[in-house]
Amino acid sequence: MKAQAHTVHLMYARHSLRATALACAAAAALVASGCGGDGGDTPTPTPAPTSRTLSGAVAVGAPMSDGRLRVLDADGNVVASDVTVAEDGSYPAVTLTGNGPWRLEACGHAGAEYRCLYAVAAAPGTAQVTPLTSAAVLLAGQARPEALMNGAAATLTGASLAQAQAQLRTSLGALLTANGLSADFDFTAGALAAGSRSGYDGLLDALGVNLGQDGRPFVQFTQRLGGGNLFLDADGTRIGALSADATAASLDLPGLQAMVSRFSAALAGAAACAQPATGLRSIVADTATLRMEGNAASGGDDVAAALCAMFGHGDSGHAVWGATLQSPALQDCDLSGAAPVCGISMVLRDTQGQLHDVGDGMAVTRQGGAWRLMGSRWPLELHASAEAQRTVRIDGTTPAVQFDRALSFEIEAVPGLACAKVEQPTNFGGPVTVAYYKRHPGAAQQRSLSLWTTGGMSATVSLDPATGTTRQADDAWVLLPADTAGDATIRNFFHGGRNVTISLYADEACTTPFSMGGRSSFRLPVVGVPPIWSSMETQPWAELDAAGKAALRALSLAGNGSGSISAAWTFPNGPQGMSQIFACSRRATCGQGGDGRLGEADLDVRARSATLALRNQGAAIAADSSKLLGVFGRNGDGVNLQTNYTSCPATPAGQQCLD
Repeated sequence: MKAQAHTVHLMYARHSLRATALACAAAAALVASGCGGDGGDTPTPTPAPTSRTLSGAVAVGAPMSDGRLRVLDADGNVVASDVTVAEDGSYPAVTLTGNGPWRLEACGHAGAEYRCLYAVAAAPGTAQVTPLTSAAVLLAGQARPEALMNGAAATLTGASLAQAQAQLRTSLGALLTANGLSADFDFTAGALAAGSRSGYDGLLDALGVNLGQDGRPFVQFTQRLGGGNLFLDADGTRIGALSADATAASLDLPGLQAMVSRFSAALAGAAACAQPATGLRSIVADTATLRMEGNAASGGDDVAAALCAMFGHGDSGHAVWGATLQSPALQDCDLSGAAPVCGISMVLRDTQGQLHDVGDGMAVTRQGGAWRLMGSRWPLELHASAEAQRTVRIDGTTPAVQFDRALSFEIEAVPGLACAKVEQPTNFGGPVTVAYYKRHPGAAQQRSLSLWTTGGMSATVSLDPATGTTRQADDAWVLLPADTAGDATIRNFFHGGRNVTISLYADEACTTPFSMGGRSSFRLPVVGVPPIWSSMETQPWAELDAAGKAALRALSLAGNGSGSISAAWTFPNGPQGMSQIFACSRRATCGQGGDGRLGEADLDVRARSATLALRNQGAAIAADSSKLLGVFGRNGDGVNLQTNYTSCPATPAGQQCLD
């Protein structure tokens, strides 16, 4: 089941295929791919101060789904763990033990992403857990919040937390006022009605909050309702600014919930979905379009019918009737036209409680005084994402570790489109060009444009549209240089904004604009930003246990034989949601459908172990043959993180496995 771009299920399979294509084309580059009452909210009930309990809500604008809460006291003792966060974002009262301040960590789905949020409560009562409380923890603790969730945290004091809140209130002053919040609003103890899209919750809708590390930990704010960007680090460095957008005040974001309710009602069954007056057609905009892997639907009738057909088929032929649409997380809004266009998450919960991502390029607009589903946000398939990988060779006495990072831009190769230019914003002037993409000569059924490189099988981007070549069809990845050489591109996203502009051209010289939907350029949010090189080691990589490493080293399979491999992993640098495990023999044929792919399986995001069924489609694999076991997921920032474990005894020590 998939609309524009990716579903959770198919995205990871395609990720592995894209990564493998890059690795095979640029082996010399050793790309290790797995071939208080403010704002009119209904206040969260506050226990009496003598009750020694904490209660509140977990939200990103939309309530957190499938969340679990953990609470620590000031000494690092576990006060509570695995506390269930309800569908409305609330969590039950936690009886406090030990001394304060108390640290809270809530992990679950925020829109389509699995992420963790943090807060610190200085006293019993109310403790909301949001991206803004996470930002306060980072600024107060002078460290990423996940690093403060073990042992004592001496930096988290009443004074440091008060200073962090003051810094945030100063930075967000105009947006506090726009959302009806006071200048001294408390992000931890203030009133929050998760999903109401007003007051504190409206502020969370208006802001993208990202935490990172660039020497010092930092917070980056991006405005979803406007174009502002603000970078704050723990030492007080400030780059950019935020301001309230007058148009945003008239958006009626609370009205989105009416569309969500009608969408869920239409998923009761095929007949309900197709009902003109109450089914999907009643909430689909007349101008809606839908792109589905090269197939297109246009107009309200056709898009509603296509969506009903998609839901009736579901993943692997299993319909999702009876599912409900989760309260969507708002993405950035384009307020420049006659009607607003806002990207949203589209996540369904099926009757078994499982979550399904419909697609990451979906949008809503206003029509007839109400929110309507626009379908695909752009008239062609566009996707921008961040990739980072760690590859660990485990067959020697000293593991050989390699890190790689990349940006991926998928631009649908629609008829007539010859070239595309990708630019990123900066905080020091105009945009800078990141890459060009063109058609690959002789490619049959090219799905997306290919990266324009300096020549041969080089992974170096060519920024001259007149000089260069493509390496292969559907080559999406821009490999960022190792060490500090690639950091400038990443810092532009931190300091200038997390988006790119993709301009389309009808000629290979990239001079004649190519128009689709009346436009030849599109502003596209980037899902995640790759890490700065100095923070690559501290990403939440999955650390394979000793038994799993031994099983990979010893793995042998007869030609056309079958077997299995079991592994478990931990996260020394903080949790992440895992989505897929896979095993390969030869990296060059590790892509889906390749005879080097021994097996793959989807994972529950909280999985910490798996047993993978294997089927060898090629020659016999001995214990000393080259092998790979990979685990894949996304961190809370949206970066696709993949850890590969490899064994290749025949390759000289200290080198990576290339076969």
